[in-house]
Amino acid sequence: MEKDDFLKDDFLRELINRSPLDSPSEDFVDRVMAGIQTNAEVEVVKKPFFHYLKVSAPYFILVFFIFVVIATSDLPLFNWFPGKAYFTNNLMPYLETLFMVFKKAFSSKFVSWGLLISFSTGVLFLIDRLFSRRTSL
Repeated sequence: MEKDDFLKDDFLRELINRSPLDSPSEDFVDRVMAGIQTNAEVEVVKKPFFHYLKVSAPYFILVFFIFVVIATSDLPLFNWFPGKAYFTNNLMPYLETLFMVFKKAFSSKFVSWGLLISFSTGVLFLIDRLFSRRTSL
């Protein structure tokens, strides 16, 4: 079966046979290829360990907080962990002594000046890191 057999109308068959096939110009491919822009190749950057630590830290803190709240609630399920009575009767006097030692240590002017210098250095370092970030692309 030929192409002409599909066309039943004589006028359409004559039009199709007389019309030349459309062909692109000679420099068509060159112009199309020149119009295509090349994309920059994206390089995969390995993220540092600190990034994963920073992302997962809130979850660890939340789990620890929930664990401490449930464990110190004197529920019968958690008898293996000492409850509120142990905390107030046995642990608080030790913490009070520890805080008193810290208070005496930090009341010294040498320690106070060292803390002030260390804190201001840390704040300046963090501000410098914040404003001098480098992009990784």
